[in-house]
Amino acid sequence: MRPVTLLIGSACVAVALAGCSASATAKKDVTITACTSGPAGGHPTASGRIVNHSSKSSVYTIHVKFSDSAGNGVGDGLAAVAKVDPGTTARWHATGSVNAKGALKCKLSSVTRNAVP
Repeated sequence: MRPVTLLIGSACVAVALAGCSASATAKKDVTITACTSGPAGGHPTASGRIVNHSSKSSVYTIHVKFSDSAGNGVGDGLAAVAKVDPGTTARWHATGSVNAKGALKCKLSSVTRNAVP
């Protein structure tokens, strides 16, 4: 019998014992400050700021969805920021998965906060 491997899209599994939050609370720590398309139709980018409101140093995983002016999805981007101490601010940057032209909208799809030892 072959072993079955399950892949779970959350970093929480790997650090479940250290603590994990994929809730609205973690999402409130993250803001988008810029959302741009590639100048020649390249990969879009989003960037922003994290303010760690928790009481523990944490790793953040940020999932951004990009859409065009009509609301059609034009890709996703991910950013990971290691060890943001409590009460401090960090910057993040995500690059989209597909090329896009024109005006874009960026939306936080999910934010995962994992406490680090």
